[in-house]
Amino acid sequence: MELNTPQPKILIVDDDLSVSTVLRLTLTPLGFEAKGASTGEQALALLSTGHYDVVLLDINMPGMDGIETCKEIQRLSPRPAVLMLTVRDSDDDKAKALEAGANDYITKPFRLPHLVERIQAALRERYREVVPN
Repeated sequence: MELNTPQPKILIVDDDLSVSTVLRLTLTPLGFEAKGASTGEQALALLSTGHYDVVLLDINMPGMDGIETCKEIQRLSPRPAVLMLTVRDSDDDKAKALEAGANDYITKPFRLPHLVERIQAALRERYREVVPN
């Protein structure tokens, strides 16, 4: 990872344990600290007790869905970047997610290198230094 920041922390929120596990096992050797949550409520509990740079958030979850979870994340300070990671690909779903505060929207299935690029872009935006002209 080319960013001059501490090891980026990523929270993966998906009720599909296989997706969460594969993402954690893939992102950890790339220099990310990745942790999983299976519900929106569990994600908010983890976010209230620890700092995360990026949240990878599914829309379809039992209980609080990803859109509602995203809205709640926007109330946090500091607020992590939220990348929706979902099979739902309608324009209406994308609009709802972006209106809820998501920084990006990625549909499943996706290529892992593409996901890593989008995570790095979110981190660059988050840690962008203001350079005088």
